[in-house]
Amino acid sequence: MIYPFVAILPSAGVGKRFKSDKPKQYSLIDNKTVIEISLEPLLDFSECLGICIPVAPEDTHWKSIESLDNPKINFIKGGKTRTISVQRAVNYWKTSSVDYQNILIHDSARPCVRSSDIRAMLEDFCIGGHDGAVLGSPISDTLKEIDPENLDVIRTVDRKDLWKVYTPQVFERGILEAVFEKLEEGKEFTDESGMLEESLGQIKTHLGSTDNIKITHPEDLNLVKSILTAQGRIF
Repeated sequence: MIYPFVAILPSAGVGKRFKSDKPKQYSLIDNKTVIEISLEPLLDFSECLGICIPVAPEDTHWKSIESLDNPKINFIKGGKTRTISVQRAVNYWKTSSVDYQNILIHDSARPCVRSSDIRAMLEDFCIGGHDGAVLGSPISDTLKEIDPENLDVIRTVDRKDLWKVYTPQVFERGILEAVFEKLEEGKEFTDESGMLEESLGQIKTHLGSTDNIKITHPEDLNLVKSILTAQGRIF
């Protein structure tokens, strides 16, 4: 069983490393924008009652995408950082009339996530026992700690218990709202599970597909296209 949930796709970042005149989530893959493809697996779930997308105040690209004109999809003004944007979206849902139990957060530039991975994570999470759940996989590469000044290797890091973590991530509504209410102003996190960890929240990791990559550089678009083709989502 999957309990009703709402989703948040923070999309207010400028993506400096992507080096484009528009945010990377609006890049085209097979005549669809990245953000459209990232949304598709979430819209597959009848339990998803709505999606809130915080965007930059100057962002008007989304207005020209017909498929985003959906009653389930809501755009709001995002903040200067991911944490601020997600907090605004959490407050948006909190003050809405939607009756939901959990909040799912997904990167708008992570279009290769599989619906089956999301379903497995949500079904297990709804059994109870944790405040949040994340998708991830064990790290297979060798990890080195380096000196940032000269890039000299300091040591090899033991990877035995290290995982890389993806999105979506899901959280119990009340827990996430409470953590944001207590959040110290100006404090930032790279993901929301890290914020809950600091508040001693119990987070469970679920094994996800390693092809659930995030677009960071322009060359990632070709890799994403190959992955989506292999998944049968584009032809």
